[in-house]
Amino acid sequence: MDATLLLKRACRGLLFIGLVLGGCRQERVVFSVVPQIEVVSMQPLVVQEFGTLVLTMRYKDGDGDLGGQPNNQPDLFLIDLRDSSLFPQGYDGIIRYNMPRFYEGPLPQSIQGTIEVSIPGIVRLNPNAPQEAVQFRVYIVDRAGHLSNEVITPFATIVP
Repeated sequence: MDATLLLKRACRGLLFIGLVLGGCRQERVVFSVVPQIEVVSMQPLVVQEFGTLVLTMRYKDGDGDLGGQPNNQPDLFLIDLRDSSLFPQGYDGIIRYNMPRFYEGPLPQSIQGTIEVSIPGIVRLNPNAPQEAVQFRVYIVDRAGHLSNEVITPFATIVP
């Protein structure tokens, strides 16, 4: 079989796949306007002190108004569940993020996908401990002010 015929067949196959996927998108899935999140993973489960954890979550939002808060207000919150009496001065135990606007088209539009959050510079609160477990409670807020459900991450262990 010559290369031109193979290329034509491959292009027809890709066009067919594109039409099938395009047809699936026309079904309108509507979620609650209150965002929903779910933890997929937190990696690595053992992290070197001052290293970076990566939290992966799935999200759904019925009206597509995630991210892009006015005045650059935080909209993703990680609450450190370690002993707050060990928090250093100036750390209130909340890590705040500003998410970019997830959807630029006309609202309302149901959206879903994956969020990946980097948590750099993770440290032990007790430097004398040989290792320390860390876990976070997480929630997001959309531009209408709807608070998502709260989720708890798996534990990660910080080692020196």
